[in-house]
Amino acid sequence: MPQLSPDLAAIVARTHGIVDAQQLIADGIGGNSIRRLVRSGALVRVHGGVYRMATSPDTFESRCAAACRADSQAVISGPAGANLWDFHHVFRAVVPTVLVGHDRSPLSRGVQLRRTNVLPLAHIVERHDGIRVASPPRVWFDCGRDLDDERFERLTEWVLDHHAGLPTLWSITRELSSRGRTGSARVNRVMTQRSDWQRPAGSGLELRVVNALRKRSIAPLVQQFAIRLRNGSLIHPDACDPEARWAVEVDHVTWHGGRFDAQRDKARDRNARRVGWQVDRVTDLELAEDFHAAIDDLVDLWTMRRHEQLAA
Repeated sequence: MPQLSPDLAAIVARTHGIVDAQQLIADGIGGNSIRRLVRSGALVRVHGGVYRMATSPDTFESRCAAACRADSQAVISGPAGANLWDFHHVFRAVVPTVLVGHDRSPLSRGVQLRRTNVLPLAHIVERHDGIRVASPPRVWFDCGRDLDDERFERLTEWVLDHHAGLPTLWSITRELSSRGRTGSARVNRVMTQRSDWQRPAGSGLELRVVNALRKRSIAPLVQQFAIRLRNGSLIHPDACDPEARWAVEVDHVTWHGGRFDAQRDKARDRNARRVGWQVDRVTDLELAEDFHAAIDDLVDLWTMRRHEQLAA
């Protein structure tokens, strides 16, 4: 095993076991010693001049750190960046997605290269572990090429709820959208379908319900429509048919709820009825057990409500 100084050992521990030849040489371990350590298996070559200590596991984070160590301007983005930011609704990446400039010598292996001519410093976040990752809005935009419309819409709502406001996402969309840029058409399509005043949906499940209802010809169905109660307060149900004065709420009983939330929701529903609105609720447990049956029930309730309104 290489005998590292305490300072370098601390750095290597922080950077997921990744070290480069310059660091080793500066620590007194010469080129011949490095080669012997590679032959003995104490060092594992990841990229040219970049190694992983054999005592450190080969993890996704170590691969990202190694890519950033091999190219001082490489930045992790796309699904890999989404994983580093713990985004929901993005598949688990195994290979780092690396943004590099068009004039850079690409890394030869172990990464998915994507070239870009737009990578300002404002789009880059340097982590304490040596990984350079794109900012959440940039990662969101770059994921547009990797997800279908439905999943990207869910991701958009999640990013709005946790990382960035709508003006920020529109700003980066305008900055990065260009003719021929892969994924920009999907980003623009999803963004233009979203009303500027619309608050982020609470989860991807709401979007699944809304999209399923729309496919069953419930229209116009508006998300986060503002309903003013008698006391002047506003509520924003997950989806509404304003003409029928009908709304649907998706309750997440598996991760929140309880006695106080249930009491609050019932009070809100009563107050909505006082101003002429019908609010029907469906739980995530019902949807998980039989999604299509739950949607059928909501369609029936909406149909009855529409007939009542027409007859009135």
